[in-house]
Amino acid sequence: MSRPIRSFTLSGLVLYHVSAYAAPGAATVESVQHHFAPCYAAGHKVNCEVSGVARIGETLLLANDKPMPNPADSAVFTMALKNNRIIGTPSYLAVDVLRKATKYEALTTTLDGRFVIASTAFNKEGSALHAAADARSTLLYWPVEAPEKAQVISPSTRGNVTSSRSLREHISHAIGTPYYQIEALTTAPGNRLLVGIRMHGASRKTAGFSFLLLSVPFAITDSGFVLGETFEVVWNLPPDQLMQALDLPAGSHPELGISAIEFDRYNQNRFYAATSFERGNTLGGFLWVLPLEGDKPGRPQAVRLKDGSPLQFTNKPEGIEVLDNSHVLVVHDDDRVRMKNPDTGVARQPHEFAYSVITFSRD
Repeated sequence: MSRPIRSFTLSGLVLYHVSAYAAPGAATVESVQHHFAPCYAAGHKVNCEVSGVARIGETLLLANDKPMPNPADSAVFTMALKNNRIIGTPSYLAVDVLRKATKYEALTTTLDGRFVIASTAFNKEGSALHAAADARSTLLYWPVEAPEKAQVISPSTRGNVTSSRSLREHISHAIGTPYYQIEALTTAPGNRLLVGIRMHGASRKTAGFSFLLLSVPFAITDSGFVLGETFEVVWNLPPDQLMQALDLPAGSHPELGISAIEFDRYNQNRFYAATSFERGNTLGGFLWVLPLEGDKPGRPQAVRLKDGSPLQFTNKPEGIEVLDNSHVLVVHDDDRVRMKNPDTGVARQPHEFAYSVITFSRD
């Protein structure tokens, strides 16, 4: 039996004491619990589409990929975490820089817990005359205790829109296509930022789904966030290869692509990732573990139940946070589909989002 890993909070930061007896690399599910939580007060015209999550002490930071009803609020909010459950009411960050970015898709923190990094989808770009869509190509960071100090990474401005559109050329060069959509983000050992590309191709209409993972070096200095210019492809797995790993027939989920990734900073020997699919009102997804091999993520392996079958969600997983050495939290973006809680049969309300807590065997 592995010895538990302890964490403690100091000035809002989570500091990790890693056991010499961290849990082994295998990922077998002990249990899964499904819950709902509000992203806004009931009765307002809103639909929760939560697409990212990161933990800061006993607080969760979450992102909605659509704007919220109050124009002064950004699409980033906080909620309390207690006993691995999300409790209380959301508190939105009324920060101008965060409010101006649109279509958030991923949140993470640096491994020392000092900074938050957030990414939008990068799936659309504006023009010199109509720059508004540049807000969808924004990478940001801020100190965990000071979101009001949020800054755009690799900034450039046109038409009064400040964004990270200068990164688009570097990402496109690595991928080999002009169109892509970012949906996953995590920091990794060796001061690397991993970026998950869910779709890519010549255009939005012709883009295909994938588990495409990029790696780029970064540093946070007194002068700001410094991102390397060369993005390296770590994995580029098409849906059929993912199906093979899941023991499912080829072609069964052609819309399957990466939707989340997070380094396990407790065990420090793996990443967890999610893939999701959407076909009309049919949603779903799978959970994966990528063993840390040297300083890179190894090949994705399906997380499995005790009977050996892959863990499959009936919601659309889009964000992951590792809570401790045996619990992982997954948030779901079910778009406008009123999915039912698999445990209770109760349907999600528009002001709610679904999340799951996965407990792993520790022996």
